[in-house]
Amino acid sequence: MSDTTAPEPFAALRRALSDASPPVRRLMLIGVIALSILVPGAALFAPKAAGATNHTIAIKNFAFTPDVLTLAPGDTVTFVNQETDGTVHAIRGDFTSPDLPPGASFMVTVATAGSYNYYCSFHPYMTGIINAGTAPPSPSPSRSPSASPSPSRSPSVSPSPSGSPGTSPSPSVTPTTPPPGSAPCDNPALGADQGDGTRLAAYSLVGTVKVFKLCMSQTDWEVSPGVVKQAYTFNGIVPGPTIKVNEGDQVRVIVQNDLPEHTAVHWHGMQLPNAQDGVPDITQPHIMPGNTYTYEWTAKSTGTHWYHSHMGGGQVGRGLYGALLVTPTLGDIAADKHYTLEIGDGSNGFTLNGKSYPATVPLTAAVNQKVHVRLIGTGPEMIHPMHLHGVPFQVVAQDGNKLASPYTVDTLNVGVGQTYDIVFQPKEPGKWLLHCHIFSHSEGPNGMIGLVTIINVTP
Repeated sequence: MSDTTAPEPFAALRRALSDASPPVRRLMLIGVIALSILVPGAALFAPKAAGATNHTIAIKNFAFTPDVLTLAPGDTVTFVNQETDGTVHAIRGDFTSPDLPPGASFMVTVATAGSYNYYCSFHPYMTGIINAGTAPPSPSPSRSPSASPSPSRSPSVSPSPSGSPGTSPSPSVTPTTPPPGSAPCDNPALGADQGDGTRLAAYSLVGTVKVFKLCMSQTDWEVSPGVVKQAYTFNGIVPGPTIKVNEGDQVRVIVQNDLPEHTAVHWHGMQLPNAQDGVPDITQPHIMPGNTYTYEWTAKSTGTHWYHSHMGGGQVGRGLYGALLVTPTLGDIAADKHYTLEIGDGSNGFTLNGKSYPATVPLTAAVNQKVHVRLIGTGPEMIHPMHLHGVPFQVVAQDGNKLASPYTVDTLNVGVGQTYDIVFQPKEPGKWLLHCHIFSHSEGPNGMIGLVTIINVTP
């Protein structure tokens, strides 16, 4: 039997109204109406819906799970903070919660059909959507912006194209038309698998210019077995393809935005003309959904760098980043094996090259081989002490710059935006861990998780 009786507080209110004189009753009713207006979404007199369902959204590893929930009007949703490292979250947007320490919960009843967007006020890259009743379906993994949630209500997305997101500060940075050939999103291309979970970016030569094409789109991305995130990707993968060029190369990158929000791309660590730096409203206009923008510069900054969106940490946290490697004229760091690990801690979870253990790709080496690993802190929020088991490593470069005096450690703090090049030689065969040493980022009650990969060393 459905429960249609008023909750106890409302029964008391009803008795108070019946006992009050008409003038007082009118004042009381005015106050109740005013309260209902001041508290959006509060169904003060709504009966409990027959068959209403309670749904749970877990807040864990700096993500809402599920981050897209479809339910019926009248259902309730309970948010539960399941973090194990003391992290506090607070929900804002179409819902407002108090601060939620680990173990705390917050419940809301979604009384009206619609699409509701929310985010964490402490970690804005954490976002979620609740679709109730006749609301639009959850965002499609297709690249059409029209299939994605409306940016107008989501706190994590930028204003719609009808707003003025900024104008070009000079004629030299206006969007350019791509050269003849297919647009980046017509058939996103990828280069060779690098054996570490990354792929090279494909390019074509136009005269002496290396031309890369990057398509920014929303994609269903499996982070670990059975865990699928609605990621933002370059050419359909997280991380985006590695752009690898030589010192002195002329580089052109054509970027097409097939996301539901505007963006730009920053070439982190590059010495280049200011107009090519990729900061919206400062050096260029926003790349609006459906538009294409071309960057062009000469590769001068050698070593390990990266590229990423420059439109809020939420986009980076969802996967808009990739390695940018510039090989010096005198040659790369000498090693038998070369790998890249891009460390992420955004709404995709704790990831190495877009995957959480046990889905991370093992690295291979033989005893006494020289192994070179590029560590890139993509964030968007945390510092990660990366620790190698079995043997110390030598830090030989930072932010693309070779160190005059390399140093030896077994744990190295990698901050957001930083890159390090490390070199080591395994001494014993076996499966050796390389992981973040913040335990909640790499270990769970059932074993290793998150920021963990294995070095498979053969004799």
